[in-house]
Amino acid sequence: MLFAVLLANTLTLTLVRMSRPWVIHHRDMQATLSRLRATLVDAETGQQGFLLTGDPAYLERFNSCEERLPAILDETVRLAAADDPPRQRVVAELKRLSVVKVAEIRQTVDLYQSGEIAAAIAIVRDKDGKALMEQVRRIIAEVRSQEDKQLDERTASQRARLDSALWIAAGAGIGLLALGVMLYVIHRDIARREVLENALREEARFQQEVLGILSHDLRSPLSAISMTASRLAAGERRGAEADAVRRIGSSAARMGRMIDQLLDVTRARFADGIPIDPKSETNLSELVTTAAEEIRAAHPNAQIGVDALEDVRGRWDPDRLAQVVSNLISNAVLHGDGTVDVRVHRSDAVAILEVHNGGAPISAEILPRIFEPFRRASHTTERRSQGLGLGLFIAERIVQAHGGTIEVRSTNVEGTTFIMHLPCEWAPLSQREPALSLAARSPSI
Repeated sequence: MLFAVLLANTLTLTLVRMSRPWVIHHRDMQATLSRLRATLVDAETGQQGFLLTGDPAYLERFNSCEERLPAILDETVRLAAADDPPRQRVVAELKRLSVVKVAEIRQTVDLYQSGEIAAAIAIVRDKDGKALMEQVRRIIAEVRSQEDKQLDERTASQRARLDSALWIAAGAGIGLLALGVMLYVIHRDIARREVLENALREEARFQQEVLGILSHDLRSPLSAISMTASRLAAGERRGAEADAVRRIGSSAARMGRMIDQLLDVTRARFADGIPIDPKSETNLSELVTTAAEEIRAAHPNAQIGVDALEDVRGRWDPDRLAQVVSNLISNAVLHGDGTVDVRVHRSDAVAILEVHNGGAPISAEILPRIFEPFRRASHTTERRSQGLGLGLFIAERIVQAHGGTIEVRSTNVEGTTFIMHLPCEWAPLSQREPALSLAARSPSI
């Protein structure tokens, strides 16, 4: 009898420990989805505010969202990897749509900055962008619902097993009052855990609702009020009318500050995008030579030729740039005919890196989207195992963070060539010329 009681207690404690990873996973997944939705909505709001007013403050908000998004998407994919394959496919589609949405917003901002205001507004008015955002919201809601359902099912299953353990303990614990008290305490702890789970679920829902209201429903009309108040204040008004206009502007500004304070609490928990640490006198030629030597060691049969006689230096992040160079050369070795030609040279204040390989070209259907995540240059089984198709996506983001561009040409006659243009003097995104910001976007985005 005592053995049965001890066995039941052991089973109960095991079930409690087993439930902890589920709760943590559910909490992290819900919080990450909330951050993703808030980031996209905030990016859209920044876009609208910038297009309406031309205020750089809105553009900075969008730039911040654009930088944070890759890390948030990577975290969502990582959490989904612990679930079933259908969930992974849904999250992969969510990541793709999110990247497309941010790219669309970036296109409107770049068009506006380059003076093509009508074209930018036309894209915003197009129903496709709204439909894309609605699809992202729908998928997020679907994944959240599935997470809740899965947690409920697991909790019910564990609770059923726990009930069985309690019955065994009750049947075998007659006369063992002390052990009965222990089981009661354990049962009470399980009830508290369920209350905690419900509280976490409600908190996630509340966070989603608050962020949606503050960043979308309030910011858009508030921007319109502020813009209207500014235009009214610019006119010749006197007395009570001028005071009323000033009060409108002051109240709108105060509301904006209140919203910013609330949103800062949530933004403090968000991860940043790919960071770079530029250093002066970074030698691109040396980075290319070193990367080529390392890849030769890993692929002794590959014939890698390097033309880096010219000393090309600039203010770049050497570690991140080495990551780009290594990725481009490795891809050329893996997807080409084994012969790779690498050339480094400089044109005015721009460093140029060309990586060429022979062999079959990239297919026409893949080429326009080669820099998207989970895209590969080959569909063969042998090359499918080389990775997840994120290398070029990350390389493009690093180059863009430096204010540069990367493109690809691939034909049967000429083979495949990746070309990177990198300004020798790095500047923060907010200080770059509009033309450079527009050029920094790859056609694949």
